[in-house]
Amino acid sequence: MRLGTFEIDGMRRLGAFERDWAIDLNGAYGAYLKEKGLSEAKVKGDAELPDDMMEFIIKNEISIPAARKTLDYVRQKDFQVPGCVYPISGITFRASHRPLKIVCTGTNYEDYRRIIGIPFSPVPLIFLKSPSAVIGHEETIYLPTGYGVFYHEWEFSCVISKRCKRVSKEKVDEVIFGYTIVDDITARSLEATNREFQPWGKNIDTFAPMGPWIVTPDEMPKDIYRLRTLRRLNGRVECESNTSNMRLGFGEIIEFVTSFWTLEPGDVVTTATPPAGPFRPGDVIEAEIEGIGTLRNPVEGIEVDPKYAQQINLKDIV
Repeated sequence: MRLGTFEIDGMRRLGAFERDWAIDLNGAYGAYLKEKGLSEAKVKGDAELPDDMMEFIIKNEISIPAARKTLDYVRQKDFQVPGCVYPISGITFRASHRPLKIVCTGTNYEDYRRIIGIPFSPVPLIFLKSPSAVIGHEETIYLPTGYGVFYHEWEFSCVISKRCKRVSKEKVDEVIFGYTIVDDITARSLEATNREFQPWGKNIDTFAPMGPWIVTPDEMPKDIYRLRTLRRLNGRVECESNTSNMRLGFGEIIEFVTSFWTLEPGDVVTTATPPAGPFRPGDVIEAEIEGIGTLRNPVEGIEVDPKYAQQINLKDIV
């Protein structure tokens, strides 16, 4: 299943996406229960199939089977379930959810490591990205003018299914709810000026586009470490890579992270970026990963107080 969140008529819906349709899962499940003549359909529907992605992930052992029943019902109706099924062209995508934390990995693609000349690290290079930076597919990234160059880093990522600690790499599949794309937007000039500025430069509002949805493991290609990946700028392919270029997979990364941190349902773990590149206000950036789809975001500049840039002698070259 492709699962996410969308908005229509001013209301957010927990959705599944199939063909050219966005399905309000909670609403459609209620319709399914009502047609089956089951009493208290709405109450039961909320309990088994929540209308919020975080709650869906937490209750995944019952919500996923309920979602599958719902999709079977919608297909049988040829996607004609009034008030529950909408053309994708008529909805507004939102981020699937706001995770408690985004665990990012650095310098994990061999093709990018060779370009930037960083030596191998003996352990995964891990840092956190703020949930407040999360936006969805087609939402706008805002670059603060006067703060130098910004890079599009695009990362194959997973969503955690349950609270977990000390997960061995052999059992990592037991804690993965699904897969998505995260753009780790980076203020490259800040990062290059002082490594201590990295949290500032990576956590600016809108600097964590995520989506366009979450794909459950059963819907992914069999070998997730041989997926074609593309980065586009204004419709032009700027970089093509493959997840086979990753040095560490989800198993090694999550084993390392959970040796020290507890992961919670809905947390996101990335695998670092293939070769990244700069972009500017007015651009449209896209990240495509085989088996998931394309995450697309327009870019605008936003005026901010330039005094901090002036204090560290940044030049506005955006």
